[in-house]
Amino acid sequence: MQQGTMKLCILTIAATVSALAPVSNPLDDRITDFHRTDNPNSYINRQGAELKLDGKPWTASGANVYWLGLEENVQPPAGAPFYAPLNASYPTFGRITEVMDTLRTMGAHLIRSQTLGVSVGNPLSLMPALGQYNEQAFATIDWSVFQARQHDLRIMAPLVDNYDYYHGGKFSFLRFRGINISGSDASKVDPLVQQFYTNPTIVQDFKNYIEHLINHVNPYTGLTYGDDPTIFAYETGNELGGPIFGDQNVPVEWTSEISAFVKKLAPKKLVVDGTYGVNRAHLNIDTIDIFSDHYYPPKNTKLQDDIASVETVNKVYLVGEYDWTGNNAQGDSLQSFFGIIEGRQSMSNPVVAGDLFWSLFMHNVPDCNVYVNHSDGFTLQYGNPANTLQEHTQIGLIRQHLFKMQNVVVGNDLPGVACPG
Repeated sequence: MQQGTMKLCILTIAATVSALAPVSNPLDDRITDFHRTDNPNSYINRQGAELKLDGKPWTASGANVYWLGLEENVQPPAGAPFYAPLNASYPTFGRITEVMDTLRTMGAHLIRSQTLGVSVGNPLSLMPALGQYNEQAFATIDWSVFQARQHDLRIMAPLVDNYDYYHGGKFSFLRFRGINISGSDASKVDPLVQQFYTNPTIVQDFKNYIEHLINHVNPYTGLTYGDDPTIFAYETGNELGGPIFGDQNVPVEWTSEISAFVKKLAPKKLVVDGTYGVNRAHLNIDTIDIFSDHYYPPKNTKLQDDIASVETVNKVYLVGEYDWTGNNAQGDSLQSFFGIIEGRQSMSNPVVAGDLFWSLFMHNVPDCNVYVNHSDGFTLQYGNPANTLQEHTQIGLIRQHLFKMQNVVVGNDLPGVACPG
C-alpha cells in the first residue's frame, strides 16, 4: 500500500444485523461447496505470458492480507507477545483460519502478504537484529502457509518493504549497518537509502535473511518454504524505489542478483519484480517472471499500458493492489477495470494473470463481535453488517469477478462465513 507514514489502527464494533447482512441463495450454496481440483503438490509455472498449473491456465486473483505473519491493528490479551512502540503482535490462529475461509468463499486463488516475507527490526520479528533469528515468529507464518494449502490458495510474499513500517524493510537493513536514516516521509528520503541496493555488505545481509526464510521447514507440511508449491512466488519487495517516491530507482544489478538468488534457493518459484510500477529497465531480466503495479484508484488506460509493456517481452502482468472502494471519483469503475482483465483470459496470450484488492480484514477472533479495522480507508470486511450499501455492492462485484476468473458464474449475494471464535 502506498503510504509513507505508520498507519494508526482502531477496532470497529460490529453493528446489529441489518438488511446488508450476507444471505445465500441456492446457486451460491452450491458454489460454497465447490471443490477445486488443484493439486497442492503441483507448482504454478510460467509459459510465456501465461501462468499454468498442471498444464492448464491458472489465474492469480484474490486479496492482500498483509498482517498474517505479524499484526499492528490489535492489542493482544495480557501476557501475549506485544511490542508496544509499534503496536506489534501475532495474529491468532483463528483469525488466520477465518480469513482463509473468507477468501475461499469469495472465490480467491491467491493471497499477497507482506509479513509472510518481511519481518525484521523489532523484537517480535523473524530477525529482530542482524543475524539474530526469533524462531517463534515462524509460528504464524507456518500456520498461514499451512492453512492456505488446506484451502486451495496460493501465496505471493514480498521480501522487503520500501517503507519504514512496523514489520521492517530496507531501512531496518540500513540501520543494522549504522546508516540511521528515516523513511517517515516517503515522498523524499536521504539519498543514502540507495546503499540498500548498492552496498555489497548490506546486499549480502539481505541475501542471508532470504536464505534463512526460504530454507525454513514448516512443521505442518514437512516442507521448506522453498519446496512448498503453496508459496508460488516471491516478490523482490513492496513498492520499491529510490529517494524520490515513485522514481523506480531500483538498480538492474540488484534486481538481477536477488531474483537469481531466490531461484537458486527455490528453482521452481516464480519471481515478481518489486518495483513500484512496471520498470521498463527490468523487462529483460531473465530471472523475473512477473511485473506488477498498484492502482489508487483503478485506471483503465494505465492498466492497458502496463499490459502492453509486459507483452513486449512475453511475460506475465499482475495487478498487485487496487482500491476497491469506488470512493475516488478520479478512478474508473470496478466493472470496467475487471472487464479488461477478464477479457484477456480468452486470448492465446493473456499477459494479465489477475488482481488483488487491498485489503482484507475479518473478526478479532476469538471475539466474533468485533471486526478489525485498518485506518487507511481501504479495509474490506466481508459480511460486516455495518457495511454501507456501496461497500456491500463493491464486495459483491469483487466476488463475482473472482469466480468469473475461474469460469464460474455466481450471483451478487454474499454467503456467510462462520467465525471460528
